[in-house]
Amino acid sequence: MDIIVPKAGLTMTEATVTTWLVAEGEKVKKNDTIAELMTEKMTIEVEAPESGVIVSIIKQEGEEVLVGETLATLHTTHSYRDEKENIALPSANEVLKSPSNETASPGYDAAVIGGGPGGYLAALRIAQLGGKVVLIERNELGGVCLNAGCIPTKTLLKGAELTKIHTFSSEFGVYYPPPTIDFAKLMKKKETLIQQLQKGISHLLKKDKVTVINGVGEIVSPNKVKVTKSNGEIETITSKNIILATGSEAHIPNIPGLKNAKPWASKEALSMTELPESIAIIGAGAIGCEFAGIYAPFGVKVVLIESENEILPGADLDVAQFLKKSLKKDGVEILTSSQVKEIKEENGEKTLYIEHKDHYKEIVVKEILVATGRKARLEKLKAIGLEEENGGVMVDESLRTSIPSIFAIGDITGKENLAHVASAQGMVAAENCMGYQKRMNYELIPRCIYTSPEIASVGLTEKEANTKNLDYQIGKYYFNGNGRALTNGKAEGFVKVVRDKKYNQILGIHIVGTNASELISEGVLAINLEATTEEIAATIHPHPTLSEGLLEAALASMGKGIHV
Repeated sequence: MDIIVPKAGLTMTEATVTTWLVAEGEKVKKNDTIAELMTEKMTIEVEAPESGVIVSIIKQEGEEVLVGETLATLHTTHSYRDEKENIALPSANEVLKSPSNETASPGYDAAVIGGGPGGYLAALRIAQLGGKVVLIERNELGGVCLNAGCIPTKTLLKGAELTKIHTFSSEFGVYYPPPTIDFAKLMKKKETLIQQLQKGISHLLKKDKVTVINGVGEIVSPNKVKVTKSNGEIETITSKNIILATGSEAHIPNIPGLKNAKPWASKEALSMTELPESIAIIGAGAIGCEFAGIYAPFGVKVVLIESENEILPGADLDVAQFLKKSLKKDGVEILTSSQVKEIKEENGEKTLYIEHKDHYKEIVVKEILVATGRKARLEKLKAIGLEEENGGVMVDESLRTSIPSIFAIGDITGKENLAHVASAQGMVAAENCMGYQKRMNYELIPRCIYTSPEIASVGLTEKEANTKNLDYQIGKYYFNGNGRALTNGKAEGFVKVVRDKKYNQILGIHIVGTNASELISEGVLAINLEATTEEIAATIHPHPTLSEGLLEAALASMGKGIHV
């Protein structure tokens, strides 16, 4: 039986676990107080729903929990519930080790904990290589990417893009009235796509004979995983290798009043069926900019707040400034060099007190979305001796942790919180589990932001080239001179190439414009193959296509531009 976070009051949504009064394996009676939680307003006692034995404590002291989340699991039988009978409870050892409660699985080549884009791909690859593999996932297959990240946001961004058709279709002699928005239907479309892709993953795993267990996996030794299933049963898995792919969760900054204002993270934002009247987005990285690009076209008043001097910190400056203009055109108010100092909620409105450059500013909105990054899920890992680094599990180039039989991939490594990086790491870890010698290269990672227009980059920015004291030259080509972009009616944006002068090697490529995320793959391949700008120039590109932009930018970087 699951012991869940109770809802104490109409407005309660979350709490913090302050004290556990019992331990795993301890006997409890019905209505015994087993834990204490703290909210903004009060302390809540959690009682045992039945008599039994505590099998596992899932949420640790200090962790934040949501109403309805599972705190612990309880082993109980029908006889325990009949309090009129004086039946002795079995010992903790009997419950935790008895055949009725715990089973031992046969050995595997690999046990993968986490079924996100890194975990399920690693499991598939191991199976393809002839390995016996088990995949453990506590929620839904696909992880944050499929269920509360990449796929849901791209669905909503498509809806936002469709609201703009009437603004340029008249140029082609096609007229549409201004759109009406059925946001609930769009969210239903999002759910349909998620379920379709989940079924696809499940089919692939079944086809390749991957054993899938729905439950919480916990490493108890270098070759053993304890899985607590949703029904309270425990299965012990032995495996030659273990791959950790437990992902990350939203990082909520410590701003006075923020928790009391009940902010959204991306998960909450993607579960709403009604649009907010107004919203403040704290953080103007990729996630913050994408949500601004979702809400503004739907008519929501959006304020985008960033502590750095420019949005998209770390991105190419030309690209960031171009997107800034585009977001402002959609009606987004952007505050850079701004720190949120305090938040107060009153009468259903939330006031943000912001230090903006050299003065203070107040913003009043209905909702707040926090987009200040994500943090790795590292709970219970210190106990087994895994070393940490930069907020994640320390891994080498082969994705091996400080314990040789344990690998880590995805957001938990603290490297790059990108789904395609997790997938690439999953492939490397899987093949190393099966005896291959593979290494991960982080220099060739494409970074895509699915705003309107899209942004995609790979390699060095100008700032990074300067920091490395490289002798470089840039070439830039604007899509307003591209035939296909003009016929599409979407000619905003450019391609920028950073070229090493001495060897003509391509150091970086940055694209802003329609389908930038599709165009960047040629750039990734070029840098992977250490291609020169001459080789790009000698490659015939079809006409008319957007891909001609890379050809023109490569030529321009050598001072040989044709259509610039």
